[in-house]
Amino acid sequence: MFKILLFIPLLISPVLSQAEPVPVENFAAKVQFKSVKISPDGKHLAYTFEEGDRVKLGTMNIKTKKGIYAFDVGADREIVQFDWVNNNRLYFLGADITGWLDGAPKNYRAYFANLNGKKRKSIPVQYSNIVSFLENEPDYVLINKYFEDGVKVHKMNVHTLKTDYQAVEPKTVGGMHSTIQFISFDHNDNARLAYEFDPVDKKNYDDDILYIHVRSSNGDWKSLKVNNQRKEKPVFSGLGYNKANDKFYFISNYDLPGKGANGLFEYDFKTNEINLLFRHPDADVISGAYGKNEEFIGAYYEAGYPNYYYLEDDDVAEEVNFHKSIRASFPQSTVSIGTYTKDKNLTTLFVRSDRNPGDYYIFNKNQNKVSYLASVLPSIDKNKMAKVEPFTIQTRDGLKMYGQLTIPKNKELKNLPLIVFPHGGPYGVMDTWRWYPRPQLFANRGYLVLQLNYRGSSGYGSEFEEAGYHEWGAKMQDDITDATLWAIDKGYADKNRICIHGISYGGYAAMQAVVKEPDLYKCSIPDAGTYELAYHMKSTDMFKGNNSLKEWFFTRMLGENFEELNKERSPVYHLDKLKAKLMIVHGTKDVRVTIGNAEILEEKLKEKNIRYETFYKKDGHGFQKVPYRIELYNKMLDFLDQHIGEKSQSSN
Repeated sequence: MFKILLFIPLLISPVLSQAEPVPVENFAAKVQFKSVKISPDGKHLAYTFEEGDRVKLGTMNIKTKKGIYAFDVGADREIVQFDWVNNNRLYFLGADITGWLDGAPKNYRAYFANLNGKKRKSIPVQYSNIVSFLENEPDYVLINKYFEDGVKVHKMNVHTLKTDYQAVEPKTVGGMHSTIQFISFDHNDNARLAYEFDPVDKKNYDDDILYIHVRSSNGDWKSLKVNNQRKEKPVFSGLGYNKANDKFYFISNYDLPGKGANGLFEYDFKTNEINLLFRHPDADVISGAYGKNEEFIGAYYEAGYPNYYYLEDDDVAEEVNFHKSIRASFPQSTVSIGTYTKDKNLTTLFVRSDRNPGDYYIFNKNQNKVSYLASVLPSIDKNKMAKVEPFTIQTRDGLKMYGQLTIPKNKELKNLPLIVFPHGGPYGVMDTWRWYPRPQLFANRGYLVLQLNYRGSSGYGSEFEEAGYHEWGAKMQDDITDATLWAIDKGYADKNRICIHGISYGGYAAMQAVVKEPDLYKCSIPDAGTYELAYHMKSTDMFKGNNSLKEWFFTRMLGENFEELNKERSPVYHLDKLKAKLMIVHGTKDVRVTIGNAEILEEKLKEKNIRYETFYKKDGHGFQKVPYRIELYNKMLDFLDQHIGEKSQSSN
């Protein structure tokens, strides 16, 4: 096993001295290296990096460490995806810069260029992804190209950008609106599996059907008979193939009539059988781990800490052992292995943890050697960051939930000022064990930070997510309250020094918390929140004029009698209960949760002569401009210090 510097976490110490303050600018910085990929011949690196407010793409000679070229896609635009198509040529995707989680148009455009910037060509994106880079035909790629009647596979010349239709998709078996949505290719670049989506009734979003098609070695397609135990469409997410291309692995819950996490399944092309390989009692399988030939070797899941389930097949034993050894060499960290060079000797490693935003390395398999390459955020010293500890609680109605505490360094976990930090979304989102800028900033200033995956969060099975339907501001809010009370009951948090802060849905939860539980929180910082739910549904960009989709989502938020429940669940109608100090944060260019939400809240606060603070900037859904972040973070720290920090103690 190769030798590297190990990252050993410090134990929680009863020493009460404050950790060394890290400059706010370090937490507000954008990532310096977003992604790194090595060329097939191992001679060059391509990497995305931040420059000003843009993400650009750079190329570098590995041997000399000298930069070759930096690609830019224009003002107010950034590069969001890239890959090598051969030793000399790159593919990258450009898009408009919008606020975090905004639904504003991205105006995607695909580019192909030589690594020195020459022979650059581009086209408007008519497809969502490249499905194969055709290792044996380096001048071509296969793309899934989307049309109104479904996906069509095309072969594209990466120099001329001309495409040829390949006619490999199966025929649909569903109704008149059914379309093939995705076609998966094996390691030999053969189409082997396809997803068909049948909306049935386009105005009913709960009757959708998913069909799976499989293709035998002789080229014949057949519909895979899946014994679906669920009333609604099951989860189905492909992970890839084994080395021999005779097994396909996927994530699903089709076998569960009720509660349970998404498990790992194997489809055997030879026997036409599906087998459940692994299911955690609580946590979903999230993604896969892969060997040097891109063969599937294991599944990633996170029940508190990150973990893997590995295949036990003999043909993957070597790659599984290698993956385990890499993880063991970076203890208390999560390690992702990148794609390999064509000779399978070099690859990139990405290592991150609760205290490390991420480091990139190059691994030389022949030499059994790891070389440091770059850090995602060079300004962050992981030795000064706070430890993140997962926890579980049981709510008042018996649901088990996972969360995490970011614990101030050199502080005893006892009677600390607490910031509750609910995530946005709320559906399809979860907080994981990793480095987050705001919790780490707060912890660096002595605050304990609590994050909870309340009902409605993803990662714990469809039933857990569906338990959040109709529960905006109700049971979802009770979950956050229960976690706050748990921290107080454990003695971790000072009951007289608690604040709540969140972004997007988290902003809504931060405002709803202080009107629903007025005696629990001393202050609240709602950021980009929704405060009058009916107004939000009218003003958001989410539905683009689709009224049936809007009504369906509003029903999912509140229930069938959403018009009546709107006043019950919208915080602006309950400000007479407000006792907490309030700081409202919003971007004036936000199109997902428009500034009108904050303006309505202000209007209602003024009607009741309630004092409050605001922080508005000309930015989107979650500030993208670093100077705005720095100003916001400083203002939040002053606000927190005044109401639950040292200033609040001295004033008392």
